[in-house]
Amino acid sequence: MKVLVLGMPRTGTQSLADALERLGIGPVYHMREVGKNKHQGLWIEALDAKFEGRGEPYDREKFDRILGSYEAVADYPAAIFAAELLSAYPEARVILSVRHSEDAWLASMESTLWHAHTHQPTPNPSPMAPLSAKYHRHCWGDDLPTHGRTAYREHNALVRFLAESSGRRLLEYAPGDGWEPLCEFLGLETPAEPFPRSDDWAAYKRMVEAEKGKGKRDV
Repeated sequence: MKVLVLGMPRTGTQSLADALERLGIGPVYHMREVGKNKHQGLWIEALDAKFEGRGEPYDREKFDRILGSYEAVADYPAAIFAAELLSAYPEARVILSVRHSEDAWLASMESTLWHAHTHQPTPNPSPMAPLSAKYHRHCWGDDLPTHGRTAYREHNALVRFLAESSGRRLLEYAPGDGWEPLCEFLGLETPAEPFPRSDDWAAYKRMVEAEKGKGKRDV
């Protein structure tokens, strides 16, 4: 494991994952890898151990069942396990991806993950639904609008504390920072190509914004 990107979702984690791969650090384990590899059950097992005291907490051996073939991680569900991953992979560089403000982060979350969670069919046939329900419940009490800012603030503070207390260098990185701070931190040359801008939720966000606009016009 070379890099742990431990920021919360909607902090540019997908662009960072793509950037790392273009720098030769890959593959990167991002949320998109969960369904592709049918890892939902393993992450639920890890969440149950962490939050519900059921089963053994995840250590390097257990994480390697999921992450053993990857050189970096980014996004949920991995970032939920900041303390465990820092302990399991002491050799990895640590990046905390952030937004420029809590409000920007919350607005992005509300128009993507939270909107999808609160507008899902019942029952939800998606194989990702049980995992999604778990982390919404454990990370912000299934009420992102009320508890999201606190969850974001506390998560970032925890990563900073864990990195400092273990003597690990930490790069805080926000969307738009580009190649230079990332490459300097990793000791790599800066590519000539533009920094990737990736967002699997882009089309969904446009749909949500269109719905909001239609609602305003109908009032």
